[in-house]
Amino acid sequence: MSEFSLEKKFEIAELLDLRVIGDVVRNLSEMFNVQLRIFDLNGKELFDTGGELHFCGLIKEMDLGDQICRSVKEKLLTQPLTTANAVQILSACGSRYTVFPVTHQFETLGRVVLGPYQDQAVTASKLEPLAAQYRVDAAKFVSAYHRLPNLSPEQIKKISRFVSKFLDAFIFINTKRLLTSIMHLELILQAKDRIFKQVEKENQGSAEDRQEIEKYKKMF
Repeated sequence: MSEFSLEKKFEIAELLDLRVIGDVVRNLSEMFNVQLRIFDLNGKELFDTGGELHFCGLIKEMDLGDQICRSVKEKLLTQPLTTANAVQILSACGSRYTVFPVTHQFETLGRVVLGPYQDQAVTASKLEPLAAQYRVDAAKFVSAYHRLPNLSPEQIKKISRFVSKFLDAFIFINTKRLLTSIMHLELILQAKDRIFKQVEKENQGSAEDRQEIEKYKKMF
């Protein structure tokens, strides 16, 4: 077993078969009507369950909508995370998100963003001033906000914990499978080298024989 095999570090995209895990995460998302997204370390979105986007659509229509959305996304993707904790982020428009890391062997591979959902501390009396600040119809703004998922702290905790444990288990299994495949390939290549050396040692024949050996070498 080579040192390379043991120390091989995989990207999150290599370890998550989204065709396999997608249905599980999507069904969980639909159960609570909340959006779940997975990002790699560079902020590239790898998976999105979709969800209630009516409120986000309303925000984008406002004068400063694009600026607000960019600011929220930057915060979601740059918020420092530890390997043990989820972080809650309150956006400027009153919605809330939970962000937690995807890890393997204490190393962060990416992050999961849960939300947007309603902040239970944000009441109608707080939403109306926000609507006035962004110069949007208050009734329309409040109605769209209340269409966001209304999750209890316990539900958020359970969803985050389930997704985190599920991804941990899947990544562990895939890491083991990929390392096994790499080590198997290395053994094959090592055996190939020994065979060709033995053939070259035993066969000191014509130039045609040597050309044939070189041709087979290039096939690997």
